[in-house]
Amino acid sequence: MEQSVRRYAVTITLCILIVDAFAFIQYHVIQGITLNFSNFIIPTLVGIGFGFLIAHNKLLEKKYHREKDQVLEKNKKIHMYVGTIVHDLRSPISAVYSIVQLLEQQENLSSEKSKKFLELIKTSVESMLENIQLILDNTKLESGKMLTHLEQGNPFFTINSTIDKHLVLAFNKSITIQRIIDRNLPEVEYDKEMLDRVLSNLISNSIKYSPAKTQIKIFSELISDRLNLVVEDEGLGMTEDDLQNLFREFMPLSAKPTGGEVSTGLGLSVAKKLVEEMGGTIWAESEGKGKGSIFKVALPLAPS
Repeated sequence: MEQSVRRYAVTITLCILIVDAFAFIQYHVIQGITLNFSNFIIPTLVGIGFGFLIAHNKLLEKKYHREKDQVLEKNKKIHMYVGTIVHDLRSPISAVYSIVQLLEQQENLSSEKSKKFLELIKTSVESMLENIQLILDNTKLESGKMLTHLEQGNPFFTINSTIDKHLVLAFNKSITIQRIIDRNLPEVEYDKEMLDRVLSNLISNSIKYSPAKTQIKIFSELISDRLNLVVEDEGLGMTEDDLQNLFREFMPLSAKPTGGEVSTGLGLSVAKKLVEEMGGTIWAESEGKGKGSIFKVALPLAPS
């Protein structure tokens, strides 16, 4: 038993003995009541027993907090370790991606089949890079190394640039993207790279979980002191359980990607953390299975 806990138990025992002594003086000496030895020994033993139980509980509580801190520290090291590995993998994959881009620019690729293969390679590498970036972001967020560069400005160009990057992916699944974004959006406090990552995740998710010949609508809403960015699809929708577990790491959802795409289970949890880093909030709405999904990101307006 730790020294501090032992002192705690001894203190309780002494207090009980002092109470016994006062009781003896009050009843036996002052009031003249004859007391048997059992009148003192039983309450004393019970009190001492409770004292040691409390002391033992305190010891277990200290042990729990100590082990909890150790687990959190180990978890932090694991995230840093995974981050290092993923960072090392990112460079060669980026190199492959650059080579594919160079090959696309060559005019001597005469075969449509070759171009199709290159497009498949490019799409696969893009997917790997996206997943690696998710793991890197999550690692930085968990280890407290994510740098946030908030600025005040109109996010119109960041939003449109992010949408443009997903037009080909949507086209390949016969999905149309409709954007209704006012060029003169109010100024908000945001990080361009973080906002791009968040919207990329929401748009790619809508594409993954939407069947062919459906539509994804992306628009903005000005609500009080917040700017809402909305991604609405006609996809597979979500159950109540899905909505409750949506932003938790590695939680499986009832819906599966319609085109056999791979999902890391990290995307939405990372998106939530990134939005919160910008001082915003993110949530999802759905009327149920097969009724589509709506994701909303609310960013605070910049001070006037």
